[in-house]
Amino acid sequence: MKRFSFFVKLIGIALFFVLLYKVGWNETIDSVKKISVIHVFVATCILWIAFYLKSMRWKIVSNSYGIPLQDFQAFKIFFIGLFLANITPGKLGDFGRLFYIKDLLPSQKIGWSSLIMDRIFDLICLAFFCSISVFYYQIHFRILKFPNNYWTFLLWGVLFLIIILVFAVFKKKIKKIIKPSLAAFNSHTLKGFSGVKALSITFLSMILIYGVFNYIAWGMGLPIDHLGLFLGAFILGILSLLPVTILGIGIRETSLVIIFQLYGLPSQDAIALSLIIFLLQIISFIPGAIWFYLSPVELNQIKALKK
Repeated sequence: MKRFSFFVKLIGIALFFVLLYKVGWNETIDSVKKISVIHVFVATCILWIAFYLKSMRWKIVSNSYGIPLQDFQAFKIFFIGLFLANITPGKLGDFGRLFYIKDLLPSQKIGWSSLIMDRIFDLICLAFFCSISVFYYQIHFRILKFPNNYWTFLLWGVLFLIIILVFAVFKKKIKKIIKPSLAAFNSHTLKGFSGVKALSITFLSMILIYGVFNYIAWGMGLPIDHLGLFLGAFILGILSLLPVTILGIGIRETSLVIIFQLYGLPSQDAIALSLIIFLLQIISFIPGAIWFYLSPVELNQIKALKK
């Protein structure tokens, strides 16, 4: 199963090299040279600010579950988790965060619940901006073609009905399995002002993270519609969650090429923008890598937290 997962993720790598072969390495490098080191530095600082905000959200979420996490502690461990999540299989870095605060956890289920809640905020934000993105691109480019017959709608209706029936049949068994975890998940006090604060921090941090695409495009002098690029970047964020890529490689480039083609812009600029974003990802992991080196943890210890 692990081998299959690894080979599936090579799809993204294959896509990347196919694109690079078709567009041309020299042309892409020439596009990369359009950005200055100063812009790369500023973009890195923007990402670090965004990650700091996300670490403060994690602190708010953790505190709501009775985990006494402090500001700098959350900041440091979040960066370590960010580093681990991008170098370990199956995003083990998230569980790595729990290892560093295991003495603070009321229970392991509470720890898992805090991570799930933390991710839910990201998913809410991504879903919100992706909905706007689809609407925006549909208005401007008519990217979605609706079927001219009712058979497709009928098929989806039947599938939806089957899912409802399966849930109804196994409802009691499902509840029995998830009830202990659900009780732990619902034990938070994330309501009112704290909930709004966590959601606001999420939106601000995500705007900074995906706004980096616009900043780099501006630094490269690319004549693209910045609203379209900004909204399209959130679609890239959703697509990067698919288990067919490593760090978004291949999927990000392909998606950006499609967006650039919609605006009549050259593919080499799209791939160059993606490579610069990838470089920024690597640079942004450096604080986490340093802190991890100073207080390392074995992969087996992280895996034990998943059991």
